[in-house]
Amino acid sequence: MTSEELGFLMAVSWCAIGFASYYFLSVNPGFSRRIGALSRRFDFQGNQVLLQRLLGLLFLGILSVIISIILPGVTPADYGLGFVFQDAPPGWSFLLIPLILVLGFYAAKKEGNLELYPQIRAKNWTPAMLVISAITWVLFLVGYEFLFRGFLLQASLDTMAQAPAIALNCALYALAHFYKGPGETFGAIPVGILFCYLTIVTGNIWCAVALHSVMALSNEWFSLRFHPKMDVIKAR
Repeated sequence: MTSEELGFLMAVSWCAIGFASYYFLSVNPGFSRRIGALSRRFDFQGNQVLLQRLLGLLFLGILSVIISIILPGVTPADYGLGFVFQDAPPGWSFLLIPLILVLGFYAAKKEGNLELYPQIRAKNWTPAMLVISAITWVLFLVGYEFLFRGFLLQASLDTMAQAPAIALNCALYALAHFYKGPGETFGAIPVGILFCYLTIVTGNIWCAVALHSVMALSNEWFSLRFHPKMDVIKAR
């Protein structure tokens, strides 16, 4: 087995093992109770969501980075964690931010979206709670994108052409959204193709992280704005 084949095998295996470990621990209320409150500003459900995001950072991000360090002949930068841009992001990619905001503004009003988001179901949010939630969202997405657009995509490109590498990436990425319902599962496919393309062009995961963060944070804030039972209040 070559080093490239070993890297690909480890990436696919860790996608299954790492994601399963993250998911089953994150939805286990008994595990959350053992960890205790991460922030006293949130109730049990809110702290469980914060724990889910930090578990995502650990299993999908930090442990993936450790595996990439252990693998022979590669570094985390080879898997997209570097800060050097192979090529600048295409000009049209900057137009995606206002597009995401506009589409998200209208999508956030829908009943199906408000049933799921904001993930933290607190009725009264303070500015500090918004900041804590935003930080944990971004940390989670850095880990998420490193696993899929970093470790898995780059290891796949070492052993196959771009088209099958992207197809495999999007298939596993969609499967990772299966528990959120068909809307997010099928929606993950075009998003995954876009993020894979930008990662291949730029040589790192940061465009995908930035766009994914804009999607997640704007959806949280718009959902909070339109939710009939939630509001932002001044800190007491």
